[in-house]
Amino acid sequence: NNLIEVITMVMDPVSQFEQMKEEAFYSMEGLGRLNPEKLDFYIEYLKFQVEHGFYDGSANLNILKLYQFSPDLVTRSSVDIVHLVLIKALMRLPESDYVFCRAQLSQDMIDDQLTKKIDEVATLLETCQFSVFWNVIQEEKIFMDMTGFVESARKFICHVIQLTYKNVEEDFLMQMLGPVADKDEFMKIIANNNWELNGDSVFVGHKEENGRAKRKLLRKCQ
Repeated sequence: NNLIEVITMVMDPVSQFEQMKEEAFYSMEGLGRLNPEKLDFYIEYLKFQVEHGFYDGSANLNILKLYQFSPDLVTRSSVDIVHLVLIKALMRLPESDYVFCRAQLSQDMIDDQLTKKIDEVATLLETCQFSVFWNVIQEEKIFMDMTGFVESARKFICHVIQLTYKNVEEDFLMQMLGPVADKDEFMKIIANNNWELNGDSVFVGHKEENGRAKRKLLRKCQ
């Protein structure tokens, strides 16, 4: 075990993630999925994902299932772990990871104040209230400190914009995209999404191949 720990310490983050992901995969086979002895590993794995910006939804969801089926595992610090799982899942929008994770929570965890705040943030994103979203997340340190959270939210917002609009006023687009360092960063976002700035408006086009997703998002945003 000591040798494994030494090898792990000198690994680069990508290799370490792949190793932990493989261990999680095999430990979740069959009845092993609900083995309470693996909880500490899953929590360590989650914290590694948070620190380095990786994601393993199945392993993170399994933490919540362990709390659900083995309530004796729940400690005072468990809700902090739940918050990390929820925010990492929220970063996967428009995928449904957050919904699946949220469904595993006990009523006590749902009633936690920060869990309610995360729910509020999720609702703001899913209902396209982007300007309010940016204001709300700046009130809670956990969102701004989460590696990749702002970038993931902005990626989802760009996805919604492309499904919803053809041309967007530059000022309105900047409000939806949230705080950017300067005009150069704004122009970089435009370039990365293959949008075009024409005077005071930005041509964002449509992703017609994703018509079903477009209709679904439009219903949420109405």
